[in-house]
Amino acid sequence: MIDALIAKYGLIIVFLGCALEGDTVAVTSGLLAHHQLLPLWPTLAVAWAGGWTADVLIFLLARRYRAHPRVLRILSHPVSQGVARRLLGRPLLLAAVFRFIPGMRTVSPVLLATGTSLRAALYLPVTCLSALLWAGVMVLVGHGIGEVIRRLWGHVDRTELLLALPVLLVAIFALHRFWRMRRDLRE
Repeated sequence: MIDALIAKYGLIIVFLGCALEGDTVAVTSGLLAHHQLLPLWPTLAVAWAGGWTADVLIFLLARRYRAHPRVLRILSHPVSQGVARRLLGRPLLLAAVFRFIPGMRTVSPVLLATGTSLRAALYLPVTCLSALLWAGVMVLVGHGIGEVIRRLWGHVDRTELLLALPVLLVAIFALHRFWRMRRDLRE
Protein backbone atom coordinates (compact mmCIF):
# COMPACT_ATOMS: atom_id res chain seq x y z
CA MET A 1 0.00 0.00 0.00
CA ILE A 2 2.77 2.48 0.90
CA ASP A 3 4.59 1.57 -2.31
CA ALA A 4 1.50 2.47 -4.34
CA LEU A 5 1.16 5.80 -2.53
CA ILE A 6 4.83 6.57 -3.14
CA ALA A 7 4.50 5.66 -6.81
CA LYS A 8 1.44 7.89 -7.19
CA TYR A 9 2.29 10.87 -4.97
CA GLY A 10 6.00 10.47 -4.22
CA LEU A 11 7.36 13.23 -6.45
CA ILE A 12 4.68 15.67 -5.26
CA ILE A 13 5.59 14.88 -1.67
CA VAL A 14 9.29 15.33 -2.45
CA PHE A 15 8.57 18.75 -4.00
CA LEU A 16 6.46 19.91 -1.04
CA GLY A 17 8.80 18.35 1.51
CA CYS A 18 11.89 19.97 0.01
CA ALA A 19 10.07 23.31 -0.10
CA LEU A 20 8.97 23.07 3.54
CA GLU A 21 11.70 21.09 5.27
CA GLY A 22 14.50 20.17 2.96
CA ASP A 23 17.39 17.95 3.95
CA THR A 24 15.58 15.00 5.50
CA VAL A 25 13.08 14.79 2.66
CA ALA A 26 15.79 15.04 -0.01
CA VAL A 27 17.93 12.35 1.63
CA THR A 28 14.90 10.10 2.13
CA SER A 29 13.90 10.56 -1.51
CA GLY A 30 17.39 9.42 -2.53
CA LEU A 31 16.99 6.37 -0.32
CA LEU A 32 13.65 5.60 -1.98
CA ALA A 33 15.20 6.15 -5.42
CA HIS A 34 17.93 3.64 -4.60
CA HIS A 35 15.23 1.07 -3.90
CA GLN A 36 13.49 1.95 -7.19
CA LEU A 37 10.43 3.38 -5.43
CA LEU A 38 11.11 6.77 -7.06
CA PRO A 39 12.91 7.49 -10.34
CA LEU A 40 16.33 9.04 -9.62
CA TRP A 41 16.54 11.90 -12.16
CA PRO A 42 12.98 13.17 -11.66
CA THR A 43 13.57 12.94 -7.90
CA LEU A 44 16.68 15.14 -8.24
CA ALA A 45 14.76 17.63 -10.38
CA VAL A 46 11.79 17.79 -8.03
CA ALA A 47 14.01 18.16 -4.94
CA TRP A 48 15.81 21.06 -6.65
CA ALA A 49 12.54 22.68 -7.74
CA GLY A 50 10.99 22.40 -4.27
CA GLY A 51 14.04 23.78 -2.49
CA TRP A 52 14.54 26.64 -4.93
CA THR A 53 10.86 27.56 -4.96
CA ALA A 54 10.96 28.03 -1.19
CA ASP A 55 14.13 30.14 -1.41
CA VAL A 56 12.59 32.42 -4.04
CA LEU A 57 9.24 32.77 -2.27
CA ILE A 58 10.82 33.58 1.09
CA PHE A 59 13.13 36.16 -0.49
CA LEU A 60 10.38 37.86 -2.50
CA LEU A 61 7.88 37.86 0.36
CA ALA A 62 10.45 39.21 2.82
CA ARG A 63 11.39 41.94 0.35
CA ARG A 64 7.74 42.91 -0.09
CA TYR A 65 6.76 42.69 3.58
CA ARG A 66 9.98 43.82 5.24
CA ALA A 67 8.09 45.83 7.89
CA HIS A 68 5.72 43.00 8.81
CA PRO A 69 5.91 41.87 12.47
CA ARG A 70 6.85 38.28 11.54
CA VAL A 71 9.73 39.45 9.37
CA LEU A 72 10.87 41.81 12.12
CA ARG A 73 10.69 38.97 14.65
CA ILE A 74 12.89 36.76 12.43
CA LEU A 75 15.36 39.62 12.06
CA SER A 76 15.50 40.25 15.81
CA HIS A 77 16.35 36.63 16.66
CA PRO A 78 19.91 36.23 18.03
CA VAL A 79 20.82 33.77 15.27
CA SER A 80 19.72 36.29 12.64
CA GLN A 81 21.69 39.02 14.34
CA GLY A 82 24.84 36.88 14.40
CA VAL A 83 24.53 35.90 10.76
CA ALA A 84 23.84 39.49 9.81
CA ARG A 85 27.02 40.65 11.56
CA ARG A 86 29.18 37.95 9.99
CA LEU A 87 27.82 37.40 6.52
CA LEU A 88 25.74 40.29 5.24
CA GLY A 89 28.90 42.01 4.05
CA ARG A 90 29.12 39.22 1.45
CA PRO A 91 25.54 38.77 0.26
CA LEU A 92 26.43 36.69 -2.81
CA LEU A 93 28.42 34.27 -0.70
CA LEU A 94 25.55 33.96 1.76
CA ALA A 95 23.07 33.42 -1.10
CA ALA A 96 25.30 30.66 -2.47
CA VAL A 97 25.90 28.75 0.77
CA PHE A 98 22.99 29.28 3.16
CA ARG A 99 21.28 26.04 2.06
CA PHE A 100 24.24 24.14 3.46
CA ILE A 101 24.22 25.87 6.87
CA PRO A 102 21.88 24.10 9.31
CA GLY A 103 19.06 26.31 10.55
CA MET A 104 19.69 29.11 8.05
CA ARG A 105 17.27 28.11 5.32
CA THR A 106 14.54 30.59 6.25
CA VAL A 107 16.59 33.22 8.01
CA SER A 108 19.10 33.85 5.23
CA PRO A 109 16.65 34.75 2.44
CA VAL A 110 14.88 37.10 4.86
CA LEU A 111 18.20 38.72 5.82
CA LEU A 112 19.26 39.01 2.19
CA ALA A 113 15.92 40.52 1.19
CA THR A 114 15.76 43.06 4.00
CA GLY A 115 19.35 43.75 4.99
CA THR A 116 21.08 44.05 1.63
CA SER A 117 20.56 45.70 -1.71
CA LEU A 118 20.95 42.34 -3.46
CA ARG A 119 18.68 42.40 -6.50
CA ALA A 120 16.37 39.51 -7.26
CA ALA A 121 17.96 39.32 -10.73
CA LEU A 122 21.23 38.28 -9.06
CA TYR A 123 19.74 36.32 -6.15
CA LEU A 124 17.69 34.03 -8.39
CA PRO A 125 20.47 32.48 -10.51
CA VAL A 126 22.86 32.15 -7.55
CA THR A 127 20.29 30.34 -5.42
CA CYS A 128 19.16 28.30 -8.44
CA LEU A 129 22.65 26.86 -8.83
CA SER A 130 23.03 26.43 -5.09
CA ALA A 131 19.71 24.57 -4.84
CA LEU A 132 20.74 22.38 -7.77
CA LEU A 133 24.00 21.46 -6.04
CA TRP A 134 22.18 20.94 -2.74
CA ALA A 135 19.56 18.64 -4.32
CA GLY A 136 22.27 16.60 -6.03
CA VAL A 137 24.26 16.20 -2.84
CA MET A 138 21.31 15.35 -0.60
CA VAL A 139 19.56 12.96 -2.97
CA LEU A 140 22.82 11.20 -3.77
CA VAL A 141 23.66 10.93 -0.06
CA GLY A 142 20.30 9.21 0.39
CA HIS A 143 21.07 6.99 -2.58
CA GLY A 144 24.40 6.09 -0.94
CA ILE A 145 22.67 5.33 2.35
CA GLY A 146 20.43 2.97 0.41
CA GLU A 147 23.51 1.18 -0.88
CA VAL A 148 24.95 0.91 2.64
CA ILE A 149 21.65 -0.54 3.88
CA ARG A 150 21.65 -3.04 0.99
CA ARG A 151 25.19 -4.15 1.79
CA LEU A 152 24.52 -4.48 5.52
CA TRP A 153 21.08 -6.10 5.45
CA GLY A 154 20.50 -7.16 1.86
CA HIS A 155 17.39 -6.15 -0.03
CA VAL A 156 14.77 -4.60 2.24
CA ASP A 157 11.33 -5.64 1.02
CA ARG A 158 9.32 -3.48 3.37
CA THR A 159 9.14 0.20 2.57
CA GLU A 160 8.02 0.89 6.15
CA LEU A 161 11.45 -0.19 7.36
CA LEU A 162 13.16 2.17 4.90
CA LEU A 163 10.99 5.07 6.04
CA ALA A 164 11.51 4.24 9.72
CA LEU A 165 15.17 5.31 9.61
CA PRO A 166 14.60 8.98 8.63
CA VAL A 167 11.56 9.20 10.90
CA LEU A 168 13.64 7.87 13.79
CA LEU A 169 16.46 10.34 13.06
CA VAL A 170 14.04 13.29 12.89
CA ALA A 171 12.41 12.17 16.16
CA ILE A 172 15.80 11.94 17.89
CA PHE A 173 16.74 15.39 16.59
CA ALA A 174 13.39 16.88 17.70
CA LEU A 175 13.71 15.35 21.16
CA HIS A 176 17.26 16.66 21.46
CA ARG A 177 16.14 20.19 20.47
CA PHE A 178 13.20 20.01 22.89
CA TRP A 179 15.50 18.89 25.71
CA ARG A 180 17.98 21.72 24.97
CA MET A 181 15.23 24.35 24.80
CA ARG A 182 13.76 23.11 28.05
CA ARG A 183 17.18 23.13 29.71
CA ASP A 184 17.86 26.65 28.44
CA LEU A 185 14.53 27.88 29.81
CA ARG A 186 15.37 26.55 33.27
CA GLU A 187 18.73 28.31 33.34
